[in-house]
Amino acid sequence: MPINVTLLMRPVAERAFSIEAVFDTVARYVPADIALTTVTSPHPSRGLLSRLRGVWHARQACRAADVVHMTGDAHYLVYLLPGRKTVLTVHDCEFLERSSGLKRWLLWFFWLRLPAWKAARITCVSEGARVQLLRWLAVDAERVSVVENPLSKPLERDERAFNIVRPRLLMIGAGPHKNVERVAEALAGLPVSLEIIARVDEARLARLRAGGLAVEARHNLSDEELAEAYARADILMFPSLAEGFGLPILEAQAVGRPVITSNRAPMRDVAGEGALLVDPEDAGAIRAAVERVIAEPELRAQLVKTGAANVRRFAPERAAQAYADVWRAVAAEAG
Repeated sequence: MPINVTLLMRPVAERAFSIEAVFDTVARYVPADIALTTVTSPHPSRGLLSRLRGVWHARQACRAADVVHMTGDAHYLVYLLPGRKTVLTVHDCEFLERSSGLKRWLLWFFWLRLPAWKAARITCVSEGARVQLLRWLAVDAERVSVVENPLSKPLERDERAFNIVRPRLLMIGAGPHKNVERVAEALAGLPVSLEIIARVDEARLARLRAGGLAVEARHNLSDEELAEAYARADILMFPSLAEGFGLPILEAQAVGRPVITSNRAPMRDVAGEGALLVDPEDAGAIRAAVERVIAEPELRAQLVKTGAANVRRFAPERAAQAYADVWRAVAAEAG
């Protein structure tokens, strides 16, 4: 008999780029002994009443499952699930790193401590995320495993020539950890343009343009529009201060674009040899890396070549098999 696994997804209103795409991809490659269903919470993560409704909905909707896997972000949805059958994925703990005081304690307790206590197993998307989690929680490290994200979007390689006159730089996301302001500072005065795929208000855009940099921002892109954004770009800028994983690195490598990213885990681990690594807190280092990629065609070619090879490490079959191993173990332990 197959193992009935329910993937529990966060509310649609809270979604960003990667979590659902990752697990939609995993679902296409699971072994034959796994029967997957997906449940999406219909209740937004806003206010106590809506969240309580989400918790109750998760309990009712997942009753028939042998294993329930909360795929990330809305961790509180596991509160009323049977702990021995529950898997929790924690993508990162940046929501704690960026908060303080009472707010940090409330987030730690309700978004991390209680859900982790309920779960039989926890997965993280990188070793860096696992290390971060274990800094915040005194849990048995044997319960926490790493399953790296697969490349989840259908991105085709694009062979268009590098725009040496006015390169187009691409950034995915604009949260505080994405380092957008420092990138804009680093690029000031260079003959480049910057496209940000994120919602950025006009006041912030004006500040980013203050140094003369040409900046545009778009959001709510379809997969096809995002693929075209990668294809139009000449360089992916991903010098994040922190990440749980860093899927845009792989997406750019798959399309055939040189990547500049942070010399920090997990970005350097995800990028392999296919990126130019920089100190994300040094605007001068970021600028120097951009200047090198523009000026050195041999470097660009090497980054593109090694990036393409690196992507093969993240085949979806590997992630699907790793998750299946976790689900089998939980099902066996739950009896």
